[in-house]
Amino acid sequence: MTRNATAQGFTLLELLVVLSVIALLAGLAAPAVGTITGANARKAANELAGSMRYLYDTAALRHATCRMALDMDAKAWWAECSSADVGIARKPEDDAELARRFSGEKNAELRRLLAKTDFGMYKDRLVDKRELPGRTAFGKIHVEGRRDAEGGTVYVHFFPGGQAQRAFVQVVDGSNRYTIVVEPYTGRTRVVPGDVEVRE
Repeated sequence: MTRNATAQGFTLLELLVVLSVIALLAGLAAPAVGTITGANARKAANELAGSMRYLYDTAALRHATCRMALDMDAKAWWAECSSADVGIARKPEDDAELARRFSGEKNAELRRLLAKTDFGMYKDRLVDKRELPGRTAFGKIHVEGRRDAEGGTVYVHFFPGGQAQRAFVQVVDGSNRYTIVVEPYTGRTRVVPGDVEVRE
């Protein structure tokens, strides 16, 4: 019995090439699927909300002032904590100068606090610097005592006495929008689909 010289089938090399092409196409399509379903925005909002809650607990346990930095232009966020115990015992000589330096901050007491605080990057795997995935970006951000931000770096502060600034942080991806709400006295963070009415 002789074997047909033109036997049908694939070689191992041909099979590997086909599988590689399929994997490449799937990798290119995954971000687009995330945008359509809102999975990227939902995941980013949940991670950021969890990190904010963790930072609230960290500030209380370490007796330090911490803040979550939200870089709207670079689509990134990270945690910072003060290197020393921060208080508001002594009033600075020139409140007008502090108003100029911290022009986005309405609260005079918080401006005095910011002037005396030396913040540095807080290293912890739960709040390491991260970038928003895919086409996900920050929408409007409202932090208590500040104007609504649509660019630059915005800070949400967490204080040693178990308090935080009330904040509303939007995470958007296409038509998918999630709002992170930070409660000031409990540090509770929740993710709400869509827009949330800002209240002081």
